[in-house]
Amino acid sequence: MEVEVGDLKFSVTEASIAAATELPQEGEWWFKNKSFDERAWRIILRNPGMDITIFKRGIPVFSLEEKWTSLLLIIQKFITCEGRFGSMYMYDTRLLMNFLENQTINLPYFLLNSLNKMSMTVQKNLEDIEPHPYHHGLIKILIEK
Repeated sequence: MEVEVGDLKFSVTEASIAAATELPQEGEWWFKNKSFDERAWRIILRNPGMDITIFKRGIPVFSLEEKWTSLLLIIQKFITCEGRFGSMYMYDTRLLMNFLENQTINLPYFLLNSLNKMSMTVQKNLEDIEPHPYHHGLIKILIEK
């Protein structure tokens, strides 16, 4: 992906994100809306057998075991840049699974796809850019490296 930030033009690739962030290019190539095994992540719930189909807009954070809530907040603030902190969405869940044994995803791949999706969103809404966090920290790391 070719990007332009001010006068600076450069390419962003999975490899450049991995180099800049020092994240390994290992694990499943996964991005939002790709399905995954629901049984693997239920251990993070207070009640692993609970019926999650009753929740229409994500799983309420209070349904998670307490030890996972801080990590979820970090994922929402710095990786997905979501902003809806009261609920856990399935893509948040898959990112949390990265911290379970044998469930890793390729984070540089995820971040590249997230940046690409974000850039398309910004291009469609140029008049409404400021209120959105949109990976400023990651972009800064890429520019500095």
